Amino acid sequence: MPASESHDREAVLKRIVEKLSANGGFLPLEQAYDVFKEIEAEMQATEDDHELYDTLLAMRKELKKAMEARAQELGKSEDWAQAMMGHDVMLMLRPLFRALDDAEEYIRAFRALSPEQIAALEYWEKESGTRLVRPEIFAAELRWNSIRRGTILRLIPDPELARTWYERFIAILPGLVLAVGLAFAVENKSWVTALVLLVLLLVVAGTWARDFVSFKRKSQNVS
Repeated sequence: MPASESHDREAVLKRIVEKLSANGGFLPLEQAYDVFKEIEAEMQATEDDHELYDTLLAMRKELKKAMEARAQELGKSEDWAQAMMGHDVMLMLRPLFRALDDAEEYIRAFRALSPEQIAALEYWEKESGTRLVRPEIFAAELRWNSIRRGTILRLIPDPELARTWYERFIAILPGLVLAVGLAFAVENKSWVTALVLLVLLLVVAGTWARDFVSFKRKSQNVS
């Protein structure tokens, strides 16, 4: 283990232990809740450090248990349980949220959800008013990306990848050229040419429409 990592772990744990030990370890619920949220923030920041994450998870569990007992003594069990509900749901769904930027990983994480996690997801969606994209949609995006890159469709520029107005104009230029060419062919009654240009224009337009749908889904991640 690198010395810097060891030092960072010790610093994080020392800070939290000091806060838990304040007032002889007898923390008011509000103060304990603040420490609880700090532990979760550290867990989220150190997810790739499995040793530290597991230690923080154990601390979270013990603090939650102690505060449940304290809330019961104060007659605030329902309030505390309600406050903990959202935290427990987010912890259970964290692997899924982490995978949102990687379609393949998201599909695996979603399909690996346990019944408890599925119930947590349903609760979160109901409370938040949002709905996570189902794996079937991401699978469809992967198939489209494969078709887009693996066929002649890759020759059609994707306007969504353009960053400036000039680049976007260059990206849509093939479509404009086909549209102008089609207009001239119709005007000159060159029907074979018009038919070919129409087919090409429809292919380009259809590809762009599918690209737009894909872009919107990836930018939102939730529906």
